[in-house]
Parts: sequence; structure tokens; C-alpha cells
Amino acid sequence: MSDSQSVTIVRRWFEEGWNKKNSNLIEELFSPSFRADGGPHGILDRLGYKQYFEAVHLASPDIQCKIVELLDAGEYVVSKIISEGTHSGSVKGIEASGEFVSTEVIDVWYIVDGKIVERKNAEFDLVGLKEQLNQRVRFESE
Repeated sequence: MSDSQSVTIVRRWFEEGWNKKNSNLIEELFSPSFRADGGPHGILDRLGYKQYFEAVHLASPDIQCKIVELLDAGEYVVSKIISEGTHSGSVKGIEASGEFVSTEVIDVWYIVDGKIVERKNAEFDLVGLKEQLNQRVRFESE
């Protein structure tokens, strides 16, 4: 069974965007009104998401997103990936550690007329990531 258009777009974003460091693909695949909500970056528009993408690639130039699963729900696609790379640059105030890190990420993508309109982060294992980087995990009550 072949992928739907929505799944093809999300798959292409991971394989040709994230894995090949191609931030220009954002202009092609993402709607001008794109909004990213949740995750370690908060709420971002298309330009903010591009800046986030570039910052992640500076901090981990060898980052690769391994697609575990893409679930098709028409205009919605749920992605489960494993993001892996070497933490070789500073990000979010955490200095480069040289550690290889692996993080599970689950997102819900909304696609309209062949463009990504929204990405909602459902799961980003920030606690696990910080543990891999030997960072103290802080909770709201601290």
C-alpha cells in the first residue's frame, strides 16, 4: 500500500529536510501560516521553526531522524521518530558534551492542500535527553 499525500509530505520532511539538513524545504512543504506548538521550543511560526531547525543542526550536525511509524489519519499524520546525534554544540544553555544522544519524539502533523499547517508535539523525552547529557532534571515544584 502506498503512502497518502499527507504521509508522503511528512516522510519527505524527515528524510530530505531533517536528515539532509535542508532548511529550504520548509519554504516548499510548510504553509506560510504554519505553527509549531509544544516541545522544547514552545510555539513557533514558520520562520521560528526554521531558526529552531538550524540551531538543532548547529548543536548536533550529524542528527538523524529515524522514522519508527507514520500513522495516516487523512489530513493528520502522527509521527513517531527516534532522533539521534552527537551533542557537539551548545543548545538551550547546555554546553557541548560530545555525547551521542537518542530521543523519542511523537508529533501530530496537520496538512491542508499539500502544505504542513501545524505540528503539535505530543511527546519529547526531555528528561531522558537531559539524563544522557548528565544534566540535572528540574521539575515545576523545585
